[in-house]
Amino acid sequence: MHRNWLISSALAVSVLLLSLSLQSCTANKINLRKTLDTTETLQVQAYWDPIADSSLGMPDQSPKHAALFRNLSPVSPSREYEIDAFKTFLPKGSVPVGHVWKLDTNGVIPFLQQFHPGATGEMHINPGGEGVIEIFGRRIVLIKVGLESEGAFACLRALSQTYAEIVFRIHAEFQLNKEARAYFTPAQFTGRLILNRNNGSIREFSLYLPPRNTNVDINAFGSADMVFVPRMELIAQNAHDERNIVWESAITDNAAKDLLAASFYKFSAIERLPIEEAVAQAQAENRPIHVVLTWGVFDNESC
Repeated sequence: MHRNWLISSALAVSVLLLSLSLQSCTANKINLRKTLDTTETLQVQAYWDPIADSSLGMPDQSPKHAALFRNLSPVSPSREYEIDAFKTFLPKGSVPVGHVWKLDTNGVIPFLQQFHPGATGEMHINPGGEGVIEIFGRRIVLIKVGLESEGAFACLRALSQTYAEIVFRIHAEFQLNKEARAYFTPAQFTGRLILNRNNGSIREFSLYLPPRNTNVDINAFGSADMVFVPRMELIAQNAHDERNIVWESAITDNAAKDLLAASFYKFSAIERLPIEEAVAQAQAENRPIHVVLTWGVFDNESC
């Protein structure tokens, strides 16, 4: 009898510990799709500044170039969205803070069409192939994987009892004119969405082109240029939701940014060395060198 009591007690404790463990795992994850109030709407404003600077002066190369690139502005300066549309930025299941997931580009493009109806997630620039350069007397084969990476990813950056913050990165472009082969290709769009978990509303939404120099590629009539656009943004704010937010679980903005970049560029997880150190280590270990060029161009003689 005493032995059976001990066994029963041990089983009860085990079940209790397992239950607490499962509750803890569940508490660390959240299904955000279940919190949205799909009966609400949100007014989103669009801003698109003119090109402020260019590397090669292509926007003013001719009247036909100027007609394409000098009068760009949002097709809808203000647009009302059903809250249900923002589901496209949410994960499909329960996720913890720091989790990254792939977004359905088909759900993202309608937001970008507030800028221009030619928004597309299919990038027109994707040159690949191989090139050869010589470094320290050694011939090195370069595999060029393309200038653009398609797609979109999001990350749950922060969580509190009342709010959840999602940050995202999108690669997309705009076909301005098919016959002129005119494209407007932002380096990336980034943004954030803050969801009020209590009432299912969107507290804040922004999607914007980071305002760094030469942040857009433009193409037309067989020519190309890199230009600077100071502001290209979709933004919405719930004026009735101004409570201070104290995040209970969060990763930094930089950490989220790195996670999103790694989702596009797998090589970012590789340990990188200065070229001199890499050559010395390769010679010492008799191993090849993998060179990743993330910015710059090759001249015709070396490739």
